Amino acid sequence: MNTSHFRRHDLVWLDPEIDAGLFASTAQSEMARDWVTQGLPLVVARQSAPPCIDAHQILLGFTLPSAPARTRVSLRADRAAIIRHSRPLSLSDAMQHAPQTWQPGMNLLLALFERTGTVARVYGSLSSQAFTGRHYLDAASDLDLLFECSDASKLAELLAGLQGFPLQAPRIDGEILAASGWAVAWRELASALLTDNPRQVLAKSDRESLLLTVDEFVQPFLVSA
Repeated sequence: MNTSHFRRHDLVWLDPEIDAGLFASTAQSEMARDWVTQGLPLVVARQSAPPCIDAHQILLGFTLPSAPARTRVSLRADRAAIIRHSRPLSLSDAMQHAPQTWQPGMNLLLALFERTGTVARVYGSLSSQAFTGRHYLDAASDLDLLFECSDASKLAELLAGLQGFPLQAPRIDGEILAASGWAVAWRELASALLTDNPRQVLAKSDRESLLLTVDEFVQPFLVSA
């Protein structure tokens, strides 16, 4: 059994020799088989809490660029079928697959991340486009990023830089990931830090979601600093 720790948004590859259709619903079995046979990665979803009855399985998913609405495919796969596992792509590795109109903005973001000691990882449409070579992004697409900021003193600077981003493209979406494993939408966290009222934010872990006070969410940054 694969005992690796899988985090939400992580990427895994399943053994293409295994019938991945058995891990999906009947309606999505052929899509699952085709995806895995091509050697494409799947995204680790939020797992059931408490853990699913069969601890040998893991919840995964991927998205097809179907028109007019994209098709999301879900699998409950055997951990033993996993042959590779990685964190999401870094922005620097994925940006070559983004539209040309995004390049100036992404260069500005890379400079912000370097100043603030932030690792920014890509998920969502840009990640899918990078791995498949198929068209996922359009003029209305967001740039979905997972921000790993290890320096507590730089968190405010990171949020201010994101709020003051001077360009219209791309629109930046995504989450701030704390050392605790909880993640909060960066816009929600930035807004909460500006109010004097009791502040709570919706936090997500690998298994659940709940409301945390801003202080509870920020504390792991202070501990690790």
